[in-house]
Amino acid sequence: MFKTNQEVLITILLGSLLFLLLIVVIILSVIRYHFNQKKFIKEKEELQTMFNHELLQTQIEIQEQTLQQVSRELHDNLGQVASLIKINLSTLQFSNPEKAIEKIEDTKDLTRQLIADIKSLSVSLGSDRIAQVGLVKAIEIEVERLNKTGQFSASYELRGTAPVIDNDKSLILYRMAQEVLNNIIKHSRARHINILLHVNENIFILAFNDDGIGFNAEEKMNASGAGLHNLKSRAVLINAQLHIESLPGNGSSVTIALPV
Repeated sequence: MFKTNQEVLITILLGSLLFLLLIVVIILSVIRYHFNQKKFIKEKEELQTMFNHELLQTQIEIQEQTLQQVSRELHDNLGQVASLIKINLSTLQFSNPEKAIEKIEDTKDLTRQLIADIKSLSVSLGSDRIAQVGLVKAIEIEVERLNKTGQFSASYELRGTAPVIDNDKSLILYRMAQEVLNNIIKHSRARHINILLHVNENIFILAFNDDGIGFNAEEKMNASGAGLHNLKSRAVLINAQLHIESLPGNGSSVTIALPV
């Protein structure tokens, strides 16, 4: 049965409309694809800008903290040892050889201690040193500083081999570690601090535990305090997960998990 001219015309019109509709859909899909691509590129650029800004801020904070640490070390430790060396040398009595030898030996010991302390202090100077000594060594130095105060018993454990983490992320991880430790020092009233570093299924774990007074973790995470806000924002920048567990009277636990 043959179609009438009118039916043929309707079929052509419908086919043309479907074809035009298909073209419109394709054009809209292409426009949407380019829009999403531009949006993705813009968001990526904004995130990179934020990362660079945060990295710069981290470097400034570490340098400021380093200068404060240098000032304290010079005043409390190096200055004291240097003063003892000066006193020993200025009170040497060569008329009493036995006492003079004893003071000279004591001065040599103090000098060795001073050299060791200066060397230890130089290791922590500036953010560039983090790239040179590595994240694990930098955290070991933080533990040594805590123990040196006599107020804390701090320890760290590295399970397995330390992963290779690029310098920028290492710097931010180190600053996060400092932030956690500073919070413990200022607020926890803890005596024991334990730090664990290990890799579990391509995830680098950096965990902190203390036996302090604890706090309401959920309440603190929702608060506007700068310390936890910095930790959360820095975790997002390096694509890490931040987990905090604490209850009043039960100490606290902070875990940073970074894909490697």
